[in-house]
Amino acid sequence: MSSPSCAALLVIVTCAVLQAVGLSLQLRTDSSEACLQQHRQELLCLAWSPPVETPARAG
Repeated sequence: MSSPSCAALLVIVTCAVLQAVGLSLQLRTDSSEACLQQHRQELLCLAWSPPVETPARAG
């Protein structure tokens, strides 16, 4: 099984397990954070800073 296929399968299984225990994962790309929720209450949020693009230097 290829790596992208394994990654996709892992995401599907993770989502199924989260649903089974009543949890959901919300990804917010506009604010660069992900939150684990139960019954629409946030339990855990992780935020990250977006990558900063720097101009390429001439060699």
